[in-house]
Amino acid sequence: MDFRDETPVAVAHIPVAVGSATTRLVILRGDSASGKTTTALALRSVLGARVALIHQDYIRREMLHEPDRRRRSKDASILLVGAARQALDLGYDVILDGIFNLRDYSEPFERLHRDHRGVTRIYQFHVGLDETLRRHAGRTLGGVISSEKIRDWYDGWQPLPWFDEERVGPEVGTDELVSVILQDIGGRSPHPPRGIA
Repeated sequence: MDFRDETPVAVAHIPVAVGSATTRLVILRGDSASGKTTTALALRSVLGARVALIHQDYIRREMLHEPDRRRRSKDASILLVGAARQALDLGYDVILDGIFNLRDYSEPFERLHRDHRGVTRIYQFHVGLDETLRRHAGRTLGGVISSEKIRDWYDGWQPLPWFDEERVGPEVGTDELVSVILQDIGGRSPHPPRGIA
């Protein structure tokens, strides 16, 4: 007899406070090749010690071997948010970097935001399809992932329904954005900010 049941069961979320009043959570989301990882790496180097940088791509492409793309995406969201919670509880500032579609990430991110005792800031990169394709062509993955695939994956502006996230347009440079984020989370800014779109 097989007792396994694949039917999803709705479970009410019981708030569990994570992190502390001093931990900071930064979520960088948006389409492929929009500048998220570049920004995440630059931000981590400025924040210094006790920073956990968690890349969605690493969990989705390296950790998990699951041919069903939708199931892999859902499983990745569970692992990513779980790792973020643990890192915050260990006293790390956390940077999450990924496409983070609404289907798999909106609800887990909303719970994480509500449970986090410190500062949470979310930035969505929206540079447009033409700019996305131009940036992708200059990346190492440009020779591995076709422009047609990038077109298929492109979602455009998809705001979270529960958070007034900052829109990051193509005119915003990495140094400028890092300065804005540092001001938003209460860190020191190495560059004078000019604002974001």
